[in-house]
Amino acid sequence: MRKFLLLICTILTVVSCNNNEDTPQPQPTPEPEPSQPTYNIGDLYDNNGVKGLIFKVNADGESGLIVSLVEAETMLAWSTDLVVTNATSRNSGAENCTKIMKIADWNSKYPAFAWCHSLGEGWYLPSVNELKELLLICSGNTFKQAIVTNNAARFSDGKYLSSTEMDQYWAYYVDYATNIEKDSYFVKIFCD
Repeated sequence: MRKFLLLICTILTVVSCNNNEDTPQPQPTPEPEPSQPTYNIGDLYDNNGVKGLIFKVNADGESGLIVSLVEAETMLAWSTDLVVTNATSRNSGAENCTKIMKIADWNSKYPAFAWCHSLGEGWYLPSVNELKELLLICSGNTFKQAIVTNNAARFSDGKYLSSTEMDQYWAYYVDYATNIEKDSYFVKIFCD
């Protein structure tokens, strides 16, 4: 998982110009490690071209999930192919996307996945449970304010497509108004 808190290590090399080997040399004081930025839900993450709102911070404090500031302008199909893909993880959209990307011509057969991938490395269509978690967090005032402050795409009272396949005909989506999962939509994407 891409770390969104980077640890920068400085390696110091000390070279002595003193020819007297008997004279004790003072030991350099190690430079303190830079303090880690602290992120909270609703903070803007903007690093190396990846930009989104943090909606989940893992226990390690160094990783988590962000949601894109943009969403697809039109409804996108989960698939144009009526086949079972085994993209059935309810908890990992990244895992589902990896399965889809192994399919020949996936970028033309799976438009929602292709659109997410077009935003850059690490972006993916969330699983049904990731999407439900995001929508619960979005109902809080802090996150709503972060969306406005950062000019992010506001959630519509509509259906958000997940990467979780139900069968060859349907994928799960979550209705923003009720946070209830249903069988196949707007497209929100995540980056890990």
